[in-house]
Amino acid sequence: MTLVRYNPLNDFVPGTFGDLIESVLREKTNSNINFKPAVDIFKGEKEIELQLFVPGMKKEDFEINLENNVLEISGERILKDEMKEKLQKQESSYGKFRRAFNLSEEINQEKVSANYADGILTIKLPLIEKKDSKSTIKVS
Repeated sequence: MTLVRYNPLNDFVPGTFGDLIESVLREKTNSNINFKPAVDIFKGEKEIELQLFVPGMKKEDFEINLENNVLEISGERILKDEMKEKLQKQESSYGKFRRAFNLSEEINQEKVSANYADGILTIKLPLIEKKDSKSTIKVS
């Protein structure tokens, strides 16, 4: 069984033009919604790795801060003006975004690295090695 979303605009305006009207209405009614890129987080024994899915950006478009174990990533994905004029249907998101993550582990801030390739921003957060804090206490 296939589910198809009913759109009452299709009863009055067929095809691509109906899709165009729908996208304009969606843009007007959701103008306050921010772009929220998807993220995958992996935790290993020695590091935490975040992968933020943000195609069509440049590495200069990102700002990354780590303070008090809060990682904050922000930026803006912009649709170029020459592409806006040609746009027929838009399913991808554009605009400013900000993602913040509370990190429960102690991070070695001097060794944090970020790389942007193939539309994925990868941030590696090395964990501070925990030392055994075992000691013997003599009773006097």
